Amino acid sequence: MFGQEKILFDSPFLLCISIGFLLFSMAVSEIPVGSKLSVVENNHWVSSNGDFAIGFFNRLDQYRVGIRFNSNSIPIGQQTAVWVAGADLMVGNKSSFQLTQNGELVLFDSAKGVIAWTSNTANSSVASAVLCDNGNLVLLNGKKDIVWQSFDNPSDTLLPGQNLSVHQMLRAASRNSVSSYYSLYIDVSGQLELRWESSVTYWTSRSLSQSILRATLSSEGSFHLLDQRSKSVWSVFGEDHNDSNVKFRFLRLDVDGNLRLYSWIEDSRSWRSVWQAVGNQCKVFATCGLCGICVFNASGSPVCKCPFTSTTESNSKCLVPYRQGCKSGSSMITYEHTFLYGIYPPNETITQTSLEQCKSLCQE
Repeated sequence: MFGQEKILFDSPFLLCISIGFLLFSMAVSEIPVGSKLSVVENNHWVSSNGDFAIGFFNRLDQYRVGIRFNSNSIPIGQQTAVWVAGADLMVGNKSSFQLTQNGELVLFDSAKGVIAWTSNTANSSVASAVLCDNGNLVLLNGKKDIVWQSFDNPSDTLLPGQNLSVHQMLRAASRNSVSSYYSLYIDVSGQLELRWESSVTYWTSRSLSQSILRATLSSEGSFHLLDQRSKSVWSVFGEDHNDSNVKFRFLRLDVDGNLRLYSWIEDSRSWRSVWQAVGNQCKVFATCGLCGICVFNASGSPVCKCPFTSTTESNSKCLVPYRQGCKSGSSMITYEHTFLYGIYPPNETITQTSLEQCKSLCQE
């Protein structure tokens, strides 16, 4: 149970292939130095149980390399990525990913002709790599000690058995190849926080202990903050917690800024969110962008609307009103109890007054 596990393995390599799973009698095939993946060959490295694979995948005619679910029970269209090399890095259609002879994972971008990302393990005596049955990609030295692992370098997702320490973070995937503003941290006071950029905290775990070392996701569907004694001091549980029929789970910071726990539902053959940090999506800071408004439609689902649009903009981009040269006497649109995150007064003087006087000032 949580907080009571003991490491009973002499080798981290054995721990890698067994944590959270029963030990398999079959040997895990190691990936030797010199091994290479490429967009052109469309090849993959697969875990021994077949549940995970690493390779290139396409997005908007650009490519990323990462680890995804690979189980036969999950349709290809649902085999979501759980780790991406370099987070949001996109590369060209002739790119490659290689475990070099000097023991370094290297992502080469054919579009720019440069090395886009490396594991920085060139001087660490790496002898081979293994994609473990729990989805962790590890680099091993000749003694089978773990030199580097993807679990220590998360992108936007945690898998069961994976930790998030005080010095790590999850960053949401980008929209339209623009870096995301959303991230998940454990701050120095031991709070788990969702942040927009680095200054706005819009959700916190409100844990009581200040000796938090890490956050971790269990295979049973619970998410914990653990102290120095590996004792759970804060936890949340998915709706299907302890459901033995659920084989696959993951925790992800989604592109909309919300943190969600997902379970694979075999009956519907789909991923289902069984917990989310922010219950009201409209309370996620800037969920509709800097100038959008988050509202609920007739079915109760949150949707984004633009208060200021331009007919010259084909995508109806939300615009800041005073940049369009509002003239004296212009009419105003009223939005009750609404705050627009990216709109600030056009000057440094703010007069505290009544609503009607404020309207008059804005129209002068």
